Parts: sequence; structure tokens; C-alpha cells
Amino acid sequence: MALLPLRLFLGITFVYAGVQKLSDPGFLHPGAPTYIGTQLHGFANGTPGGFLLRAFALPDPKLAGIGVAIVEIVVGLLVTLGLLTRIAAAVGLGLNFILFLTNSWHAYPYFLGSDIVFVFAWLPLVLAGAQGQPALDNGLVRPAGAGEGHSSLTRRELLGRSLGAVGVASLAIAGIASAAKGSYKGTRTLAARPRPRARSAAHAHPHRASTPVPSGAVRVGPSRALSPGQAATYTDPADGQPDIAVRLPDGKLKAYSAVCTHAGCTVGFSGGTIACPCHGATYDPNTGNVTGGPAPQGLSPKHVVESGGQIYAVPS
Repeated sequence: MALLPLRLFLGITFVYAGVQKLSDPGFLHPGAPTYIGTQLHGFANGTPGGFLLRAFALPDPKLAGIGVAIVEIVVGLLVTLGLLTRIAAAVGLGLNFILFLTNSWHAYPYFLGSDIVFVFAWLPLVLAGAQGQPALDNGLVRPAGAGEGHSSLTRRELLGRSLGAVGVASLAIAGIASAAKGSYKGTRTLAARPRPRARSAAHAHPHRASTPVPSGAVRVGPSRALSPGQAATYTDPADGQPDIAVRLPDGKLKAYSAVCTHAGCTVGFSGGTIACPCHGATYDPNTGNVTGGPAPQGLSPKHVVESGGQIYAVPS
């Protein structure tokens, strides 16, 4: 019975993890801070488990993300109900071990990464299952001395019905979470285009004063694409790396490198802050300085200008 609190915690946490992914509007939206593709690229970069992600997840990150979320919900329900507890716990352990070799690998010291803690939290349930606890597994065990006619349902039939109910419940939970996520309204992606001639830009906005565009600047998008409190990523014209432009509440435009200084993941903008989806580092959109998480230093500032209703990235 001492393992019951741990079992319930792990089960409920895994259900929540799956629901949280599917209900996040940015989870399947490229360019969002929490986009699964961005997370997977960051997890695979310089980690011992990266080859697994490159082989099985990165070819189709959206499918991989949905699959992992549904597996988390199924494992969570099975463990919470105590059905096939050892098998479900082994799957949970394996998933957290892969995350330890990828997501948490750069966490220092290692015990600050939660995945290694989850690995050892799953281990007692893999070894002992739900013995001596309120669990469906124990109801599937025929009492000693009971005859063949002890129950109108065989163990196999009861197990099949229970698994069917868990499957239906998992799909229902996943469907409700997906339906409730709403539309994504966070970070956008701007595409670089050749810079038009200054005369054309001025002609398009004859009553608006235009700022001179430096030589070599690349147009990355219209100014109207960024309202106050919004951000967009674009490709740096100098090094080809991702940058992020943020429109502050007062209308000023700030730009920084979008490469997190912790493990190289691409940051995004959400809730008024620049955030890394991989390990939780956060940055001040006004200065680029670190405001939380494991990042050792702030984001490098980048140079953008607005002219003729367009945003231009200036190579640094």
C-alpha cells in the first residue's frame, strides 16, 4: 500500500501531460514556442538519444507528438486504475528514460532534470506492480480454491473489456483536449524577400515618412503583421540562423537571436515573454536578458528597421 500514492501521482501526471500537449494551441503549430518540431530538434541536438528522435520522430514531428500524448494518456489511465500496471509502468519508464537521454541530458546537475527522477519513480511499480493495492489487476486474479465456474466472465474476457474501456476513454480525453485548444495566436514566421527599391516603398505609402533602409537589408515581412504584444521569427540574413522580432506594447520593435543560449533550441514568444520550449529558459523581450531557467546568458541583439510599412533585417 505504500506504493499507492506514488502510483496515483504517476498515473494522474501522465494523463495531465498528454492533455496539456493536445490542448496547447502551439503544440502542432510551426513557429510556436511549444511547437513539437522545435522541441524535438532541440532534444536531438548533441544528446545520446538524439538518433532515436532523428530516426522515428523528426520525419513527422506532428504525428510523433500526437502519438506520445495519446500514449501518455493511456499509460496514465492504466496505472491509475491499476490495470496491467507493470507493463504500463515499464512503458512510462521507457518514455522517461528516452526523455532523460534527450530533453534532460543538458540539465546540470543531472538531478535538476525531472526525467531521471521519474525513471526511478516508475521502477518500483515495474518490479512490484499493484500488489496489495486497490487495483483492477487484483480483481483479475482468481481467488485460491475457486472453481472454473467462479465467474461468468473469464479473465481474458474481463481484461479485454477493461482494455477496451480504457482505449475509448483515452480517445475521448484526447478528443476533448484537442477540441478545447482553440486557435494559435502566438509567434508567427516571417519569410525573407528581396528588398524593393526605396522609390517603390515610398510610393506605396506617400504620406508616411520612411526610414532609410541600410544596404544589404532583407525584407522579412509587413509591419502590420506584428501588432503590439506579438512576435515573429525570421531567418537572419547574415548567418541563416533563426531570429525573433517582438513588437513591444508601446509599438517599438526589438529583435534578438532566437537560438537559446542554453542548449540551442529555438525560442518563441508567449505570455509577454520570450521562452525556450526545451528547458524553460525565459528572456526579457525589452532587453533579451535572462529572466529564468538554465540559460547562462541573454539573447544576442539583432538589428531590424521599419520603412514604408515593411520590416527589414539588417545583417550584423
